[in-house]
Amino acid sequence: MATIPPNNKPMFWNDPQPSKTTDSDSSDAVRGLEAHRDAEKFALEREKLKRGLPLDDSYHVPRELIGRHLNTVQMRAIDWLWTGWIPKGYITIWAGETGAGKSTVLADVTAKVTTGAPWPGEHEPRQQGRVLWLGSEDGIEELTVPRLVACGANLANVTEIQGVVQLGKRNTFSMQDDLSAVKRWLADAQECDAPFDMLVIDPVTSYLPGHKLRKVDLNDAGQLRAVLEPWLLLAQEYSLAIVCVTHFMKDTTRAMLHRVLGSAAFTQTCRSLCSVIARPDDGMYAKALIQVKGNLPEHPGGAWKFRTVKVQVGIDPRNQKPIHATCPEWEQLDASLTPENLVGGTRGPISKYPAAFGLWLRAQFMTTPVNESQRVTDVKAAALAAGVVTARWWDEHSITYLEKQNFGGVWYCRLKNIPNETP
Repeated sequence: MATIPPNNKPMFWNDPQPSKTTDSDSSDAVRGLEAHRDAEKFALEREKLKRGLPLDDSYHVPRELIGRHLNTVQMRAIDWLWTGWIPKGYITIWAGETGAGKSTVLADVTAKVTTGAPWPGEHEPRQQGRVLWLGSEDGIEELTVPRLVACGANLANVTEIQGVVQLGKRNTFSMQDDLSAVKRWLADAQECDAPFDMLVIDPVTSYLPGHKLRKVDLNDAGQLRAVLEPWLLLAQEYSLAIVCVTHFMKDTTRAMLHRVLGSAAFTQTCRSLCSVIARPDDGMYAKALIQVKGNLPEHPGGAWKFRTVKVQVGIDPRNQKPIHATCPEWEQLDASLTPENLVGGTRGPISKYPAAFGLWLRAQFMTTPVNESQRVTDVKAAALAAGVVTARWWDEHSITYLEKQNFGGVWYCRLKNIPNETP
């Protein structure tokens, strides 16, 4: 007959025998259970953040819709900082290849805001404004301030955000954690009748991490929206132009709109996406500022051509070395330049001349016997007159298409890869 233990449960021969437990064993079990619960809580909080949900239990409370009749809405005109390029009350993404000149152009934009100087192509001065500057990539003393000086900025109207202080300790600025601190600065400036017109965040990816999301996944649209959208509301509340600087991805198989580093949330949240790119056909320092995406009615109608120019802005008092910086030299607004013909969908910056030049050359040599040549000066002059190349592009690239030889001091050319036939 089986015996009945005190807990009234039959104990059979093959049942595992209860082991003796100690206080230490109990403590370890409790700690293990608590660690498991903490891990589950962390996983749940992470999932809430990815879905854009609050960390508390407020999402269990019934949610009610709010709305309004659109006949009660007062229409408003868009307030532009730079018409067609940088709107107030919205986020502008400022993108480009490393070294393309986006920081140089942004310094010139800042200079024009802080001095009221006319925008490229305009002649009327404007009221001076103020700029908040948050930057981590370039040294302020060595690069940022010299660029601003080269562009003629009023440095008294530029305020740098150096970081934050919490409990007496300095910390890195976070777009998640420090929105309210920026809001206080904006409110104080507005009360003093000296509002800020623009906030520069360069680069935006450096300031995304925070207390809630310590590592922001740039490919997670939900996470990026959770960080960026509160700043959009701030921009609208204070009529602030927020310019977020970022880079292009190295994957040149993508179209320009999809090469912005990170998730499509960047391009979806912004209302203006400006890109600074090189113009390889026109030389090393030739660049263009182009509007890649604009969800607002005004559009610049082309790309601004410019060149970067190196100027001396001062002398370092420590060693008497000259201080140099670059500034843009604006040329013209070219309506023929588009994202499609400036940057190809299958690679990075491309030339618009090779295809047209190749076809033109075949036509040019169509009536020339294969064993004869044409004078280089004649072919170059005809190509320039036809508008299929620039003089600089000819000098750098025509050798790819033409065989050139000197006879008696005169240069002649013919198409490459044509058999040398004799009569």
